[in-house]
Amino acid sequence: MRSGLPARDPGPSRTGTAASADAPVRATAAHRQRWVVETMAVAPDDQVLEIGCGRGAAVSLVAGQFTTGRIVAIDRSATMVRIATRRNLSHISAGRAEIRCVGFDSANLPADRFTKIFAVNVSLFWLGDAAQQVARIRSLLAPGGRLYVFGERPTVAHATANLTATELLLASHGFATTRSSATRGQGQVLTCVTGTPIAAQT
Repeated sequence: MRSGLPARDPGPSRTGTAASADAPVRATAAHRQRWVVETMAVAPDDQVLEIGCGRGAAVSLVAGQFTTGRIVAIDRSATMVRIATRRNLSHISAGRAEIRCVGFDSANLPADRFTKIFAVNVSLFWLGDAAQQVARIRSLLAPGGRLYVFGERPTVAHATANLTATELLLASHGFATTRSSATRGQGQVLTCVTGTPIAAQT
């Protein structure tokens, strides 16, 4: 069994050819990442974890909101981590960002630390058995912290199916959930399920 969350789902291709790993982030991808940061309402002192950071575009936007905050971003791809690190050297040097090449299951992360944890197009949240990963995510959240599961689908029907699957997964592991979505050009639907741990009854 492979450890860690699966690679990020890049969503549908518009050209039919794979982009170079060093290609600039497309304007459409930039729009998605801006929506991600706006949806999370990143605060200057947030402690953030990104699962599957890819080229590090979201890291740049999140770290740019910080005064005392910090983001830890992980990805299993050494190529993506190299690109993300290069993109975010100023934030890393300033202590606002840390980027690691590691899978989620094997990452050494402190419990009760993160005020926000997010993932973009990580398909395990709607396709796989993520029981252990979701339980661990819950343990990493600080009191009052939230999990944000973002996706991008080509149709409303696909988006609705992903939202429903993610809500069911999180609800089964003690999260209260809310959903949000937005449509961008060419019919792409951006989605988010926000999960807040429900306090255990005493």
